[in-house]
Amino acid sequence: MAVALLAGICLLSWFGLRHVHPARTSPFAEMVRQPVVPVVASRVTSAGPGGALAAGRPAAYRLGAQRVLSYGNAEGEVGMVRGGGQPPVGPESFALGKDGGVLVADVVNKRVMFYDRNGAYLRSLSLPGIALGDIATDGQGRVYVYDQARRALHQYESDGTPGSTLDLNPRDIDTRGYFHVAGDALYFADAAARDVLVAMLKDGVLVVPDAAAERVADGVHGASGRIYSLSLDKGQGLRLDIRDPAAPSAVQSVQAPLPGIVSARFAGEDQARRSYVQTERLEGDRIILEVLAFGADGGELAATRMPENDYAIWTAKLVEVRGDGAIVQFLPQREQARLNLFVN
Repeated sequence: MAVALLAGICLLSWFGLRHVHPARTSPFAEMVRQPVVPVVASRVTSAGPGGALAAGRPAAYRLGAQRVLSYGNAEGEVGMVRGGGQPPVGPESFALGKDGGVLVADVVNKRVMFYDRNGAYLRSLSLPGIALGDIATDGQGRVYVYDQARRALHQYESDGTPGSTLDLNPRDIDTRGYFHVAGDALYFADAAARDVLVAMLKDGVLVVPDAAAERVADGVHGASGRIYSLSLDKGQGLRLDIRDPAAPSAVQSVQAPLPGIVSARFAGEDQARRSYVQTERLEGDRIILEVLAFGADGGELAATRMPENDYAIWTAKLVEVRGDGAIVQFLPQREQARLNLFVN
């Protein structure tokens, strides 16, 4: 069974040999149907000085809150369309706000849903005439909405007031990926786990990047500006390289052995510069979804097992990390969506 699952991944992978991420339509949607499991502390390894791996210790993260989001078109519900022999269409993206709240891209109902930092519903922002695809936020609380039809970014203030709009270069966004903000730069993290600079903020307004600016980075930027590059040795482990643009010749490297690993994705960086990596690995005939946490120096490693994804629809990402280090998981499952909050 495990061989068949791994073969399915290989056939559906479109990310190349070096960088591997969860597929938009995972083979496990039909091949692996397991119930959501409780979060448990797992044995992990810790990287000591110089990246050497030390003895394991249990992970400290626990499930602090969980919210169930019903499907529908009423206030507080998230849209989902199924049937007709077509793939389901539902919420494909989420982002974290300045205050730690959660924003969900309600593609079907053409709106952005706002939830507080504990997952309680607050309000929505209606987006008539916009083919909503992805959302991102910046440190000032502004919201950026990607219009799939126009291939443009629309900016909104935190209260919903429209701001600037910028048409993007289609060549910069010709793969699957997601948008995110680091400082005054807006990036598109593409299918090869590279950041493509698509826009800049000048006095709070979206503008085209300067022609002299570095347009493509081999990795994904954290909030601090550091660049995180992942390399995967499928079935064996991963390597995380951390680079600071202020000292480009100094590279921190962490290697983590993870038998059965099939995908890895940079999940974010917190205010203490701890970094987080989402992984999927085969364990028997099941896929195990985990988040690894590394210290600022790359020397600490912890692992937290997450509730399983049923792969009902594709999502730009499954987890993101808040500034305080809490891990937020958004699962748009077949019958309902869930917001899970993991705290240390």
